[in-house]
Amino acid sequence: MFSKKQIIILIILLVVLAGCLSLYRVKFERWPWEKFSGLVPPTATPENSTSVSESPLVSPEEKGPRDFVMEDVAQKIGELSPEKEVLGGKWFVDRFWFIDGSYSTVYVEYEDGHIMRKLLLTANLSQMPKISYKVDAVFEPGESDWVLKSGKDQKSTLPLILFEYSEAQKRWIQKN
Repeated sequence: MFSKKQIIILIILLVVLAGCLSLYRVKFERWPWEKFSGLVPPTATPENSTSVSESPLVSPEEKGPRDFVMEDVAQKIGELSPEKEVLGGKWFVDRFWFIDGSYSTVYVEYEDGHIMRKLLLTANLSQMPKISYKVDAVFEPGESDWVLKSGKDQKSTLPLILFEYSEAQKRWIQKN
């Protein structure tokens, strides 16, 4: 059926594939087919004495208003989204785009594994640690950019600061 040479080549290819998958798992701490949840780890409970704020990577003193907004929105994205998830998916945040100089106005890109959406939110930080939000605009993906579906996007010309979640550091990291 197969020659000895073909079997050896097939075995070599399988070993290389297994090695690549193993290296990916080591580097990214997950398999390529596993979706990142986008949620921050749960806060402390009586059974679990550690919390995100007690992490040695980021102390509570180092957290700024943006950190609190990002963690809160990541946990509440299902409530903030004007539409429901589809096909059994669950909303999770991909990235935040804060208006430069603002701690409370942010674009939030999120998805459920099937569809993507973007919100423009304004956070009310006056009652910290309780944060309330106003959805200023809702976007859907277009051919080359986001398309405004509802609301007003008066912030589109302002410079933005990008944050993405780092699984290695277990927090949102500024990318630009």
